[in-house]
Amino acid sequence: MTKSHVKSDVLKKIITRWTRHAPPEGPKMEPLARLVHAFLEYDAEMGRAQSAEQRLVSTMADYNELRVTPAIELAAILGVRYAFAESRCSSLHRTLQAIFEREKQMSLESLHQMHKPEIRKYLKSLAGINPYVEAAVALDCFGVPAAPVDMKLLLWLKNKQAVTEECTVLELQLVLERQIRAPQMGMFFRASRKDLEDWMPKVWPAVTRTPSTVVAPPQETPEVSPVKTQPPATGTEPASAPAHASKVHRKKWGDASSEKAGGAHTKVKPKPSNKD
Repeated sequence: MTKSHVKSDVLKKIITRWTRHAPPEGPKMEPLARLVHAFLEYDAEMGRAQSAEQRLVSTMADYNELRVTPAIELAAILGVRYAFAESRCSSLHRTLQAIFEREKQMSLESLHQMHKPEIRKYLKSLAGINPYVEAAVALDCFGVPAAPVDMKLLLWLKNKQAVTEECTVLELQLVLERQIRAPQMGMFFRASRKDLEDWMPKVWPAVTRTPSTVVAPPQETPEVSPVKTQPPATGTEPASAPAHASKVHRKKWGDASSEKAGGAHTKVKPKPSNKD
């Protein structure tokens, strides 16, 4: 990032004010819960993010069901008025799937065994994750000095003429991580969230939609004879969509007893004919 993209004197005053008047630190969340919440809170008000999380908790049995639920259904749970509902749910779905493929379970507890630079590298490498989410999890759960930056913060700083119009989210994140001392990073983050709670830009920039591996419920396909099967033109086989979770929600979010490995198949007897 070039120095011309930042007005250092204005940005330093904002950083100083926020680090001096930061609200107290709240209770810590386990990493996977923090990741889901971070996906809901970027570019959104805290109250709306908490309400959306409660709707997911009451609808999903556990994180595994959240992972296999199509992104389009998650967006419907958030509601049409939720900012960037489709794109954030698509990204959330891809990130949860990436975690499951690496950990073979829905958990990020293995990160507690890593060094701080390794934690940041791991989070950044997850499919679908954005700078705000990875930094929020690294900072709040593992004490990594990372700056969570979303589009809302960037636009607010542009409005205050602390950065130029050419500045991007990643560029702003790098600048903040260089200018803010590690012990003050959490203070800056909490204060920025509080100060921008009631502020929204008049116009949001266009958001590029990242396709999810599952954007609609999987459809049944007819069986094809092995003799007639033709290889794909590209030479690669399309990935199969994960099976959709059951619509019957029994237990609360995260309850291990609500998730069963499988169910027995029962035969349905044909109904008797009405003819004598």
